[in-house]
Amino acid sequence: MNREELARLATPEQVAAGVEQYRDRIPQLHGSHEHDAGSVREVTYKGHEIRIVTHYEITLDGRPITGHMLVSNGGTVHYHAIPNQEFASAVDVVKRIVDLSPPGPHTPKPNGDHGGHTHGEEGH
Repeated sequence: MNREELARLATPEQVAAGVEQYRDRIPQLHGSHEHDAGSVREVTYKGHEIRIVTHYEITLDGRPITGHMLVSNGGTVHYHAIPNQEFASAVDVVKRIVDLSPPGPHTPKPNGDHGGHTHGEEGH
């Protein structure tokens, strides 16, 4: 499917209709996010299966940052609550959370929203 076909078939109205139609199935299709903020990377190298599990436990001002942080095979970090961006490190992700939060004495509470994306990107 080329870009023009996709644009024609994925109008906001059609996407909204699909979300409404499959509302009850979305949690099963997307998977549960009630688990830890872990990332699994797997690669085969010279006939050897390499599996790396990365687990993040991150707090900001003593409060937990929730949601998925995934590390690519290249080492960049992706945080679901900030879609379409990747970071050089988990520290850079938290700095961006601070940057995106309204000014004030409160601590941001990222909700782990996934912005309608899908899983399965290479390296995650």
